[in-house]
Amino acid sequence: MAERRPPGVVRDAILAFFKESKQQDASIAEVLEAVQQKLGSEVPESSVRSSLRLHTPDTFQRVSRGRYRLVRGK
Repeated sequence: MAERRPPGVVRDAILAFFKESKQQDASIAEVLEAVQQKLGSEVPESSVRSSLRLHTPDTFQRVSRGRYRLVRGK
């Protein structure tokens, strides 16, 4: 079972991924892998999906099914 993290940790890791990435958009699997590498431990896919959905459209934009990008200027 994955450890419980303070609020915002997964979101911050996703933001860091998009800011550091040269990709315009990424799949949930790509984001999940990057978040797990950044945090150094397993992260439930549902946590990544939830964070992406909760912060759409203010921070992330859904570009197609299962693909997101950072909203410009964030």
